[in-house]
Amino acid sequence: MQQSTWFTPEGLEDLLPPQAQKLEYYRRKLMDGFQSSGYDLVLPPLAEFTDSLLTGTARHTAIDTCRFTDQESGRMMGVRADMTPQVARIVSNRLKSKDIISRLCYVGEVLKTRNNKAKGSRSPIQVGAELFGHAGVESDIEIIELMLESMHSLNLQDIKMSLGHVAVVDELISLAGLDAAQSSELIAILERKAIPEYAVFLTQVNLPEAVKSAFNHLPMLCGDAKSVLVLSKSILLGLSTILDQALENIQGVMDYVEAHYSLPIHLDLADIRGYQYHTGIIFACYTTAGKLQPLAKGGRYDNIGSEFGLALPATGFSLDLRIALDLLAPLISTSKGTVYMPLVTDTSTSQSLKSKVNELKEQGYQVVKSYDLAALNPGSFRLVEVSGQWMVETV
Repeated sequence: MQQSTWFTPEGLEDLLPPQAQKLEYYRRKLMDGFQSSGYDLVLPPLAEFTDSLLTGTARHTAIDTCRFTDQESGRMMGVRADMTPQVARIVSNRLKSKDIISRLCYVGEVLKTRNNKAKGSRSPIQVGAELFGHAGVESDIEIIELMLESMHSLNLQDIKMSLGHVAVVDELISLAGLDAAQSSELIAILERKAIPEYAVFLTQVNLPEAVKSAFNHLPMLCGDAKSVLVLSKSILLGLSTILDQALENIQGVMDYVEAHYSLPIHLDLADIRGYQYHTGIIFACYTTAGKLQPLAKGGRYDNIGSEFGLALPATGFSLDLRIALDLLAPLISTSKGTVYMPLVTDTSTSQSLKSKVNELKEQGYQVVKSYDLAALNPGSFRLVEVSGQWMVETV
């Protein structure tokens, strides 16, 4: 029996006019912005062998990856759940960009096995930019600036930014000498922001005196960036060179952003988003008029590509254009109007009609074939032939 309504799977949806045109318009704006900043476009395949798709830092996407058997080779394949690992494979294995800085951008649809309504569609339109080959905070600043400029190109208002640095928690774990089980428990607690559980955890571990204060204050190192950084320096400076460098890098990012942009900055040194993936500064953009999830997010992930034979420092960001769509301004048509043209099969006049149609399109008109010019609504524009010349007239 034929269904009266055909439903797509939960979390997978069609984009109809005018939303599809809107998404394509803003996609082009983002990609043009990336290109003007020196980022070259790459287009990885939608599916790959899981041997490469889920290698190295991409292992964290395994649970979200739809898999199937390749009928050509008999090997297991997967549909990408994230494009960043694919770009890392390209720069490490295909471009072999050793000892040079590579700037790449990408856009495409990804697919996730699970539907998480809080995080948007199961098939995000992922747009992103990655910088490979530079380990300093300067490249973090470049990517953050590109992210903020992308928000501006999308005409998003009331933007705020969050900062973090996963090396802070990682280094504190190392200084405390926590074993693997204790480390895993702590990471899980911090991911859930479970403060009562964190307090209980501290009573169950034997912390060295040098880091007790740091662990006691860690959940409080969250809030207005300037205030948090002052408190963080009073607690963390001098504990290790890694922590000192992390705080210095955060200060550098904050100084640059504050000098060039007017937006609030939130700092959370207990934020370990992507702990198994990121290695340094992490960042995200939110809009106060939007949803709770970030519009764009990224961070440093050094040694990316090591599984492909070329470990590179890297930093980048991505955004889901589909989830941002409802926050973007409606498109304002730039067309001068719509002109309807007749269907002409007579070769003696069809060429002159085609020339007139091309002329109108170049002038900014939309030209649509009409199968019944007599049925057009009053006030419509149509092409008519007058004394061998094609002219636009009002119905």
